[in-house]
Amino acid sequence: MTHVITPFALFLFAMAGAAQSETRLPVFGTWDCEIMNFTLDAETYTVSGKPGQVKRIEAIADDAYGVELTDSYRFGLFDVTAQTLIWHSPASGDTFECRRVGAG
Repeated sequence: MTHVITPFALFLFAMAGAAQSETRLPVFGTWDCEIMNFTLDAETYTVSGKPGQVKRIEAIADDAYGVELTDSYRFGLFDVTAQTLIWHSPASGDTFECRRVGAG
């Protein structure tokens, strides 16, 4: 299934306000995106075994979040449910459908 991330969604991601202050977000946990896996919590984003430090996580819609790392890399998590989400990188244009691994 192909997903199109609209310019409006990217605008919301780029312009989102304050960092998310909740301690437990629905995007936290381990996710299987078929060609890559990642784990995200309030402090660390680990992809392919390589950890990065989270600078901020922003809610950009009821079911979407923008994540910025301390190295300025940004990605979006869209259509977030308890068991699925869509990972998107504005930098590369990559978009992956992901499923939660474990209980979350």
